[in-house]
Amino acid sequence: MISRSRALLAGFGELGAIDTSCHLGQWPYRLTAAAGAEDLRAYAARHGLRALWVSHLATLTGFDTRTGNEALRGACGGDPLFRLFAVVDPGAPTWRRELAWAADAGFAGVRLAPGDHGTAPAALRPVLDEAAGRGLPVQIMFRLDDPRVRHPRSPARDLEIHELADVVRDAPEHPLVLSGLNRLERVELGRHLGDALPAHVLLDLWHVNGPTFVGDTWGEEPGRWLFGSGFPVQTPEATMLQLVAAQLDDPARARIAWGNAAAIVP
Repeated sequence: MISRSRALLAGFGELGAIDTSCHLGQWPYRLTAAAGAEDLRAYAARHGLRALWVSHLATLTGFDTRTGNEALRGACGGDPLFRLFAVVDPGAPTWRRELAWAADAGFAGVRLAPGDHGTAPAALRPVLDEAAGRGLPVQIMFRLDDPRVRHPRSPARDLEIHELADVVRDAPEHPLVLSGLNRLERVELGRHLGDALPAHVLLDLWHVNGPTFVGDTWGEEPGRWLFGSGFPVQTPEATMLQLVAAQLDDPARARIAWGNAAAIVP
């Protein structure tokens, strides 16, 4: 079994995937869940990743987002491996200034963390509109950890799926990535939207792990999914193994592994 897993991971390394859900910094609830810039580079080299979308974990727990965003730019800016995503808190009175700063500083996109920042769903719409006007894709981090094992002192509260559906329904037609939904939540989201999830809305894979047949279904919508691991908050190998073991044709697997992400952020 171990040799089979190693062979599958080697096969994943040949895909040249883009990881759309990476983080710099220390996850406050688990000492081993931390990564500096060199750790992220080593992670990418180990698994043959061509690019990492990355933001700083300090933007979720600090007094502001600018400090973490600046630390991210200082540690990873200028390295072609990284696509920098600035975290913006829609509840902060300075969010417009922060988003403008991120655009001017060359960030590739914006991340929102309503569960960690305690943001009301209605407050997300102005940020989505502003980011679209500046040509920045938006990634909503629906969750970073499984609520079943979440630390009891964590203030995070996942949005209800109907709340997320309201956000998606009102969002501009501009790339929007939803990170951390599981398979059943994806189905529920679709039902709230009349089984017509807009084409510009994509989802990452890190919380969609399960039996192999779950991965087989990704071929039904190969343009919908992005590889994302949640590293270092989450262990990436399970998602990697599922993607490479799934019964997908080569074009579909390539789109999910890197093609869809590259179309959003070259």
